[in-house]
Amino acid sequence: MPTKPKYKVAITRLTDNGAYVYAGCEELRGEATFTPTYNHCYFGDLKLKKIKGGQSGGNYRGVTDNEVYRVIKFEKTQ
Repeated sequence: MPTKPKYKVAITRLTDNGAYVYAGCEELRGEATFTPTYNHCYFGDLKLKKIKGGQSGGNYRGVTDNEVYRVIKFEKTQ
């Protein structure tokens, strides 16, 4: 079974209750785990699913809260 890659990331939430907020409304930094195909991202309690083709600057959507997020990978840690 392939290992799940880990990266240092910056995650910005771009929506608040579905409405876009200029420059984002929350930024998180830390280590995130990705599936081998990068379709899912896990950051603490936050579970994100890849948006095919992106959406207004976002590249992932929250599975539980349905908000749009921008995930930027910096450095591979594993």
